[in-house]
Amino acid sequence: MKAKTIIILITVIFCWSSPVRGGENGEKRDNGIETLSGDNAHSGGYGALFFKGSSFRNTSILMMGIRGAWVVNRSFGLGIDLNGLLPISKYDDVDPIGTSDAILLGGYGGLLLEPVVWSKKLVHVTFPISMGAGWLGYVEDWEDEYYYGGGDLLDDDAFWYIEPGINAEVNITNYFRIDVGISKRFTQDLSLYNTPSDAFDKLNYSLTLKFGGF
Repeated sequence: MKAKTIIILITVIFCWSSPVRGGENGEKRDNGIETLSGDNAHSGGYGALFFKGSSFRNTSILMMGIRGAWVVNRSFGLGIDLNGLLPISKYDDVDPIGTSDAILLGGYGGLLLEPVVWSKKLVHVTFPISMGAGWLGYVEDWEDEYYYGGGDLLDDDAFWYIEPGINAEVNITNYFRIDVGISKRFTQDLSLYNTPSDAFDKLNYSLTLKFGGF
């Protein structure tokens, strides 16, 4: 009788501690909490090239940039975001003496936070938020240099910004994704000659190419 009792107790203890208790097919049961060091943790990252269209003082502007982020558990990205303006936008009312057009130059960048929803789905959503500092300046149109000595800096200023957005993201391969999105930039302390302080607070339309391990 004593031997039977011991065998029964051992069997009960074994069944209680067995992984089979967690579910079918021997799945291991845990407390459902994902941690950076746990079995369910996943770490990835990506580098990206993006193009962004916006406006400044009723003139279209085009930006190009790079982005890099560490992705935790396929649900949150932490990285940097750098944007640069392409020198294609001209303004004829910036030069105080009115002898030449001015070209807008500049860039901005900083911290990137990017929550990701349903990342394993073919099409899913991300919510990038970029924040940091930037610089904008008006430079004399270098096409006028032969006549006016173009290329001189007419006015410039630094500013703070925050830019939240939303992207639709498509998984092309395991290592390549494409984002199409919209964002809104908010700036502070921007002051340029003959320019509203909110001239750079505009909507942006972007195309992003991401490469990495997701």
